[in-house]
Amino acid sequence: MLKTDELKKLEAGKLLEELEKAKKELFKIRFDVESGQSKSHHLIGKRRKYIARIKTLIKQQQ
Repeated sequence: MLKTDELKKLEAGKLLEELEKAKKELFKIRFDVESGQSKSHHLIGKRRKYIARIKTLIKQQQ
């Protein structure tokens, strides 16, 4: 996960790549929590906020 300052420096294409990567990680975290392999359910909220942050920066650049 990149910090907000680092995300602001990225171009739109890189932000879209980061968004796709974050969505895949969220899916993996959800799968692990649901299957009982991980008890780190707090990471779901963190990853969702990160995705929202990226989407906001993409909208601001448009």
